[in-house]
Amino acid sequence: MTRTHIRHLAALLALLALADCNIWARNNGGGGSGGGGDPFVLIHTFTGNAGGSAPNGVTADAAGVIYGTTQSDGNCSTCGIIYRLTPPASGNRWSFATLHKFVQSKDGIKPVGPLTVFDSKLYGTASAGGDPVCNCGVVFAIGTDGSGFTVLHTFKQRPLGSTPLGGLLIDADGTIYGSTSAGGANGAGVIFRLGVGDNYTVLHDFAGTAGSGPHGGLVFGSDGAIYGTQFTGGNFNQGAIFRITKGGGAYTVLYDFEGTTQPGPSTDGAMPDGRLAVATDGTLYGTTSSGGASALGTAWSIKKSGGQWAYKQLRTFSGNDTAVPHSGLILGADGSLYGTGSSGGASQAGALFQLPPSGGSQRAYRTLHSFKSGDKKGDTPNSELALTNGVIYGSTLLGGNVGSGACSAGCGTVFSYTP
Repeated sequence: MTRTHIRHLAALLALLALADCNIWARNNGGGGSGGGGDPFVLIHTFTGNAGGSAPNGVTADAAGVIYGTTQSDGNCSTCGIIYRLTPPASGNRWSFATLHKFVQSKDGIKPVGPLTVFDSKLYGTASAGGDPVCNCGVVFAIGTDGSGFTVLHTFKQRPLGSTPLGGLLIDADGTIYGSTSAGGANGAGVIFRLGVGDNYTVLHDFAGTAGSGPHGGLVFGSDGAIYGTQFTGGNFNQGAIFRITKGGGAYTVLYDFEGTTQPGPSTDGAMPDGRLAVATDGTLYGTTSSGGASALGTAWSIKKSGGQWAYKQLRTFSGNDTAVPHSGLILGADGSLYGTGSSGGASQAGALFQLPPSGGSQRAYRTLHSFKSGDKKGDTPNSELALTNGVIYGSTLLGGNVGSGACSAGCGTVFSYTP
């Protein structure tokens, strides 16, 4: 795929105090690896074709093994693969293994959301394929060793949901919760529950325009309820933050984003996307991929206080720092928030950033790594990050083997960063 095509794809899926700050920066991250080396490490470069291209968000287990999917290649240009990256016992070369290649007529195509590791298995969704008539996607499981690929549910009827884009949420008893970006009673997506034996139930039908359902995954809050974001929809059609009980009986909108379309002029965020981070006190952290003072996205928090949900904009992205974050946020052990923007940064090819949970002033933000257009280390980070044992893992949509026959703009990379 060309750079223009990939960026259009990303856009579619998307719619598509100084001293105090210096003290905070010294105490929260440092920007080094502790040994004087580069904290940013290139782990893997995708090769296209059978080796996959355009990787999605990554998942890492307790041992630091990385699992993920790609949107493209494998058995066809839009099929994709499931892969595993095992850290080296010595040296610096990771071991790459293809666990599964998708085939449209058999098991769905084009996975977009990250995988979920549960009980020695990987769970995920394919956004298309499956039923040949509906072409609405599937829910699948596969062993972490690549064995036993199984389609758990095929979306066959659009009124019951279509086109899952986010990852899955799995309860301790194995019950699966997820969402679709389209389909449902209103064409705007659904929240679903999937039990043993393809026991599929729609818990909520979103209101809004076609395809306005969640693009990011769901999370359990500190109260045991399920939280997430709707990409558009809501009172202003700019997206919303929601809460729903596991049984689906109580669905509540916690906040309606205003975007830049409301009087003021509004500098609120729009189109929330990516992973939500949950603090022990119940605070939720996330990003919007649009809106803000420069219409390039925001970072935000929301917390229940005195029976009411208090929303706070932590940062509005300028493009010089980063822009258009699709990753959402992850929460470090020291309380720092981390995320990526798919564009902006020093080279306008995206950046990895760090932010204090209070938001602080605009100066409290730190760019940890700026990606370069057409660089071998990657270009355009566009998906969710993972954090395991203090190490951040992520992927880039482009870059890597730039100029190769398989991908002129590069097939994407996987990287790590040690704060």
